[in-house]
Amino acid sequence: MMRSRFLLVPAAMVIAAAPAQAVNFLSVEQAQSLLFPGATMTPADFTMSEHQVDQLINLTGSTVYRSKVRAWRASTGGWFFVDQVPGRDDRVTYALAIDPSGIVRGVEVMIGLPEYGAITTPEWRQHFHGRKHDTTGESEIPIVSGQTLTTAHVGEGINRLLATYALFIAPRGK
Repeated sequence: MMRSRFLLVPAAMVIAAAPAQAVNFLSVEQAQSLLFPGATMTPADFTMSEHQVDQLINLTGSTVYRSKVRAWRASTGGWFFVDQVPGRDDRVTYALAIDPSGIVRGVEVMIGLPEYGAITTPEWRQHFHGRKHDTTGESEIPIVSGQTLTTAHVGEGINRLLATYALFIAPRGK
């Protein structure tokens, strides 16, 4: 006679083992409205050449994850970018607003894991307001203990987008 056996696993163990799910904090349109209230946004995506990617890497020392840049031009002046960088456990999608002189107007986290909460706080994002492309490559990135990789990668992404603006958009005067 054969007996079947089964294992009861407490629900708490199953829940703890489940992978974390990214949260959509903001859509592109919501982030645009927050960072450029009342502005009309015109899509202005562009793809960098291999030479431009190399320029960007040499200037910033950071990784360029893709050659396509997602960008919009604001009717009130300035640029809106959407970028994605690796976090500790998953990717982070964020928006960056730059005024016509290349200064950060604002940063909004659009998609990320709930445990990346520090980067969604106004206090952390405020560190970037007023920044401009730093040609010395020594921009200080505000790191949050326990979220070192995530905060470092978002900061590097912002510095990379500021350099992208300075190198490829501002010189065209567009």
